[in-house]
Amino acid sequence: MVRRKWWLWLDGLLLLLTVYYYLPDLTGESRERLLSPDYWRARWRSEHLITPAGVLWRGDPHQPVVALTFDDGPDPNTTPRILEILRQEGVRATFFVVGTKLKRYPELARQIAQEGHAIGCHGYDHQRLTQLTEAQVWRQIRDCKVLAKRAGVELVALRPPYLALNEAVSRAAQRHRMPVVMATVLGEPESLAHSRQWAWRYARRARNGSILLLHDTYPHTVEALPELIRALRWRGYEFVTIPEMIQRLQQAGLAPGEAK
Repeated sequence: MVRRKWWLWLDGLLLLLTVYYYLPDLTGESRERLLSPDYWRARWRSEHLITPAGVLWRGDPHQPVVALTFDDGPDPNTTPRILEILRQEGVRATFFVVGTKLKRYPELARQIAQEGHAIGCHGYDHQRLTQLTEAQVWRQIRDCKVLAKRAGVELVALRPPYLALNEAVSRAAQRHRMPVVMATVLGEPESLAHSRQWAWRYARRARNGSILLLHDTYPHTVEALPELIRALRWRGYEFVTIPEMIQRLQQAGLAPGEAK
């Protein structure tokens, strides 16, 4: 009898660990978010996709659309190659640029915009914004906006480095009338040899409305991108920019009226 109870406990533990491991694949949400009480409170209020403060967690779960997003650029070695692939594939994406790199490579920001992609702010110098005051975060965004204006481009959203978010970051973005963009699927290929397997595994984690976080600074990601686009299309997904994703939420009545 004791042995049977032991096996029942072990089976239950293995089941819980299996469900925990596959949570992102099953739901399209991160494990951390699903285990957060804040997520379930927001879901109860129907604010789990985009909050009244303008924090975008996910697009419309009823539409087969995903948003490709790239952080940490622009990079003169890899960003042009990413743009070439997107142009060849007919895909528009959103690039979250770092202010110091925008200052050095304004011509790359102009190229991104000219090719129909959206551009967002990823902080001035990639600091963890939750370690700054609201005023400091506000200045980080302001400095990026000044550089963007000099480059002749517009910043449409903020993605905080490391996806680190608190009330001060949210309020600072609101003062700039910028939505804050989080992500639902993360990861990069570890090597070129396994890029094809990574692409299809990554695509399997996508769900309707997924926001895919990649980096336009990693060579392996560049090499895997065409296969990833093919895998996502094979699964029936359409690509949208972050502003388009927010617009679709608003049109479907899934965005709170206050969200910008």
